[in-house]
Amino acid sequence: MIENVEASGNSDFTVVNYETREQDIDNDGFVDQLRIVFNVNTTKSQTPISAKLVTIFDQYPNQIEVIQWDNFTLTNEKSLSRSIFVDAWKEGKYIVLLKFLNPETSELISEYQLGEYNLMVGMETPFVALNVIATHEGKTVDNNFNTGSECKVKRNVLDNIGHRYNKTGEVQFLGAPWISPSLEPGENTPNNDEIDCSSWPAGNYNLKLIYHNSLGYSLETWKNFSIINQPAPSFNLNVTGQNMEIGSLCFITIEPTDGTDFSENQITWTTIPEHEDIEGLELNCKMWLPGIHRIIVNVTNSEGISATNGVNLVRMPPLDNGNLSTWGNESVTSSWPVRSGGEVESEYMGYIGTGIGMLLLFLISVLVLKRFGDDMQGDFSTSKSKISSEGLPTHRDEDGHLWRQHPDGQIDWWDETANMWIPFQ
Repeated sequence: MIENVEASGNSDFTVVNYETREQDIDNDGFVDQLRIVFNVNTTKSQTPISAKLVTIFDQYPNQIEVIQWDNFTLTNEKSLSRSIFVDAWKEGKYIVLLKFLNPETSELISEYQLGEYNLMVGMETPFVALNVIATHEGKTVDNNFNTGSECKVKRNVLDNIGHRYNKTGEVQFLGAPWISPSLEPGENTPNNDEIDCSSWPAGNYNLKLIYHNSLGYSLETWKNFSIINQPAPSFNLNVTGQNMEIGSLCFITIEPTDGTDFSENQITWTTIPEHEDIEGLELNCKMWLPGIHRIIVNVTNSEGISATNGVNLVRMPPLDNGNLSTWGNESVTSSWPVRSGGEVESEYMGYIGTGIGMLLLFLISVLVLKRFGDDMQGDFSTSKSKISSEGLPTHRDEDGHLWRQHPDGQIDWWDETANMWIPFQ
């Protein structure tokens, strides 16, 4: 199309010709770009001109208008040829107008209707993507996982068309428990980031990634998932040395039932009778005195959830004097409880001596026996011959006191005054 136009009030500017060329930039057989070509000249040595191209996308119920400028200066030496491109941002009908203005006064010099065109989209359209990647029980998951699991929220936003016309929009991210960093759309490659969700509290989440631009694009994607409170720690107590003699190997070990690492958990040991300096995943009970010991273990994870387990431990003295027990590097002739108050020449005398206070009842009975004289002694000797251990193993210590042992490790002593077995506590 060729048309000569005189500028308003003078003849120093002329549009020699203008032309609209339809192009297929992605080679798919459909028109997706317009190239507006115009040729102008002037009779002055310098003439500043602003070319304004108005493209209207007619889509009911809204019309979207895009304006592009081309500012240049003409000289009278030769005519000037210029081009402005229109890339379709949506499929539909486009109306194109070309205007020339005086940039100093904004006065309209001339205007041309370039017609209507049906275009397809040749550029990559905007898109958004939202993903959740977490580790649960050694597997990669994207929906349900425990608190404290390694977790990432990945966001991707691309808007090549919005950058083309400087009409990008705002990215919105909803559903996170606290404010997240802002994200701008990428131009040629997606802008992406990762949000650490490892510390998010337990709950059901509905994350949304929303994007709008002023070219009529409105995109939204979402991801639903749940973060579940960690279960209470699950563990067993493994015992080595049950019903074995003092001085023999003895350990109580915490063993997680599901292979969980307890190194970061809080572990509390409680023993009855009380023992000091107990911590970690294993307890050494080698030198604990004969008797029944109660062990209680509490394990608390990083979420404050705890579990408690317990076990009874029975430690034995030697079953006879000829069987020596090794206590550390020392050998002792007997580790049966001492009830007579006699001395035990061993560095462990302090441990055994703690049982002396518990023998008061026996001492009283011995004093009563001596008080009643030889006749009572005769009856006492007769009663000794009638003592029945009920099939249980027995042991008589150096002071002549008789003991018996039950299968569970419990020890009784024979009260010769009461003529009955008394449990040793």
